[in-house]
Amino acid sequence: MDDRVGELAAILERAERVHAVVTEKSGGADPDWALFYAWWLLTWSDYPAVVGRAPGLAELTVELARLDQEYRTGPRDEPWPTAYARVLLAAS
Repeated sequence: MDDRVGELAAILERAERVHAVVTEKSGGADPDWALFYAWWLLTWSDYPAVVGRAPGLAELTVELARLDQEYRTGPRDEPWPTAYARVLLAAS
């Protein structure tokens, strides 16, 4: 695995852990999860440094929602953070 893919996958896993704490505090499911992830990735993580750019909040939110839909409906050969990281890095 490419070092940047592994690094970005780790950042995505951390976003998942942070989001789990937030949803636990708010009482459950979060229909706006992609917005939270995008905000956290751009504000509190090394996402921009690893990817090499800081996309807009809306752009990243839409991309995360699209990746989620594709991952849920398609074949899954690797964990979601790695799959997302590959696509996000390829697009940068």
